[in-house]
Amino acid sequence: MSNESYFLEISDKGSENLEILDFCFNPTTQEFLLSSGLKPGMTVLDIGCGSGLMTCWIAQKVGLSGHVIGIENDKNQLNAARKRAEALAIKNIEFKLCSAYDIDTLNKNFDLVYCRFVLHHLHDPDSVIRKIFQILKPDGVYVAEEGIVNFAFSYPFSSAWGDECVRLPPPWVDSGKDERDGNLGIKMLHKMQSAGFKMITAKIIHPLLISRDEKALLLSGREELKNYYLQQGHTLDEWVTLGKETEKVINNDAQIIGFYASCQAVGWVERSEAQQI
Repeated sequence: MSNESYFLEISDKGSENLEILDFCFNPTTQEFLLSSGLKPGMTVLDIGCGSGLMTCWIAQKVGLSGHVIGIENDKNQLNAARKRAEALAIKNIEFKLCSAYDIDTLNKNFDLVYCRFVLHHLHDPDSVIRKIFQILKPDGVYVAEEGIVNFAFSYPFSSAWGDECVRLPPPWVDSGKDERDGNLGIKMLHKMQSAGFKMITAKIIHPLLISRDEKALLLSGREELKNYYLQQGHTLDEWVTLGKETEKVINNDAQIIGFYASCQAVGWVERSEAQQI
């Protein structure tokens, strides 16, 4: 089991920070999963299931003839996911406390593996992609979605959002083994092909936040990020100033926010039953 920790401070109700991700990406992710072959009867692994919103949706799509396993390395997120499934009376989900690095210990093969915005948190995402390849059945499908933080922007420019394009290295630069890669999305096709996947398709998704209600999501779960922000060498005064600048962005109807982009990529496994691990 990896000892890498999640940088958000999550309560027993799950992460509020995921609200903006769900709003920005769930509709396009669901469409992508369906177009990638998600169907009734499938056995699916959801890596990094969070509070279980997408896991429950997947379980409903595969139906009672299918089965979904959702894994998380955070107990509070897992607790929130179980409560969500119970409230919806969904019976074909199994939740497990498990790191993405340890998916081989599940001792199960899957028709489809889904993983969104998880690998960019890891120091060694390549090893996980290789393990995903091994646990898929012949003709199994890996539906991946990872972020590209350098695509974020605000216009007119605000110091509250979108300075990654000038503050961070170019997105095509590889991070070291001790660094998380917020631009992993731009590299996913190469990494999946290197692991043995045959590529089907890929696309870039770039949500825009325009209305005040949409931009207000930038503040959702903000307190979960506070200690991480301070640990990066910022001061409390800078944290307060950032909050005030974000509120200005929200209340300025002429200001648009380009949220982090994502790369959706789907690959399939071409091997015979005899080659199954």
